[in-house]
Amino acid sequence: MDAIPVLSQLKSFVQWASGDSEGAEETQANFLQRCPVVAQGTSAVQAIMGDQEGARQTQIEFLKGLNDKVDSMPVVGHVKGTVHYICGDKKGGDKAMKAASHTTGVIGGGVGGFLVGGPAGAVVLGAAGGALMDGAITIGDSAVNGENAKPYGFVDNVVRIVDDPTNGGNYVDLIGATVLDAQDGN
Repeated sequence: MDAIPVLSQLKSFVQWASGDSEGAEETQANFLQRCPVVAQGTSAVQAIMGDQEGARQTQIEFLKGLNDKVDSMPVVGHVKGTVHYICGDKKGGDKAMKAASHTTGVIGGGVGGFLVGGPAGAVVLGAAGGALMDGAITIGDSAVNGENAKPYGFVDNVVRIVDDPTNGGNYVDLIGATVLDAQDGN
């Protein structure tokens, strides 16, 4: 969410207002490095000012964000995850598979919701499909990795709120991710 204009600034403001100025600054740094066009502008300014390494790091961060988007595409992300596994990269494979599966849950919920309740059903069940898939991913990860498992997506957002209820950014992440899933489901 840190790469999305307006939502990133909203999250940063909420973090600052709730006393997390470091988190607010980190959110804006992520925005400058991950938002399309903004990242290229940031990198260009860094290069012009003589900070070649900073410009390079900004582009690397932008490409990581782009890679995350590719991971989240159903089928494409699943194929990419399989290639990671074949190459011995379990971490990369897990990341791509989980992201693609999450989006598949959102789309599946959105389609089912549309068939049952039209556009409103697509919105509600798209968000619910993402949350349910995140629960399934978290349960599966727990079964496979035991104590090393990590909550995923919606579940991770809820866990972060329970662990630190004073961090306003966690609430924005949860609400923002749910709204974006609802939009994608429609």
